[in-house]
Amino acid sequence: MMIEPFELNLESIQVLSDTTREFRFIRTDGNPVTYLPGQFYRFSFQDDKGSFVRSYSVATFGGAVGRSERLDLLIAYVKDGRTSRYLFDSDADELVQSLGCSAKGPYGRLVVPSRMPKRLIMVATSVGLAPYIPILNQLDQVMKTDPVTVELILGVRSPDEFIYADKLIEYEQGHPNFSLTVCYSRQMPGDEDVQAVSGYVQKYLRKMQLDPLGDHVLLCGNPHMIDDVFGELKIRGFGVRNVVREKYVFARESTDSKKTVLSEAQKRLIAEKLAQVRGKQGDG
Repeated sequence: MMIEPFELNLESIQVLSDTTREFRFIRTDGNPVTYLPGQFYRFSFQDDKGSFVRSYSVATFGGAVGRSERLDLLIAYVKDGRTSRYLFDSDADELVQSLGCSAKGPYGRLVVPSRMPKRLIMVATSVGLAPYIPILNQLDQVMKTDPVTVELILGVRSPDEFIYADKLIEYEQGHPNFSLTVCYSRQMPGDEDVQAVSGYVQKYLRKMQLDPLGDHVLLCGNPHMIDDVFGELKIRGFGVRNVVREKYVFARESTDSKKTVLSEAQKRLIAEKLAQVRGKQGDG
């Protein structure tokens, strides 16, 4: 799919939880946004300190598969985050009236495989759910003709962070081959029309019967979760061919670059290498 840049205007903001909002953008040129469900775009914003770039997956639900007149983003608030200060701390009405930005893409490999497996397992934490929203729209058509089983495992801290709950529960009720499991790491809900378990998604995955020959796994969300789960999957016989990962790294600094800090061991190694080079130069 062709990578292209385009301009966007913010159309609306929807509060999904205390820490998460949905930002809906529209292309200024009137052309549709095209992508493979699960892919992301790189967005260039402009604040009082200048321009900065952030990557966000398309979270648009409904409409034609991979083709939409709008572009929905799920963004979580991060303390001291530059994007959070820009998008969350501003007046919402003023932001909708004034915010424009540019985007470039699509990018990413977190997509449904061209050859469907026996079972597709999608694992997410928090707003790592975003790329699976359009994927579910795609699978709506696939599951009508393909016997694939689809499982979505979502990790959140508490019931108020279970975003899009109504949509996901309704989707499960309408698709016999689809199952939803929500893992609550801090606070379990009361009565809920969904399979709920206590603990992290890592704990739940360890108890699952997994088949490296028939399962294909998509991972998106917290980097620690992804590393833990991928390590477990490797032990079970999985590899890069049937596990696709996308880490959501939330920047806590206002700057886009981070200074590399060397350990004492690394400093000693560099000093030794330099001494060896100088010694050879002196011998010459």
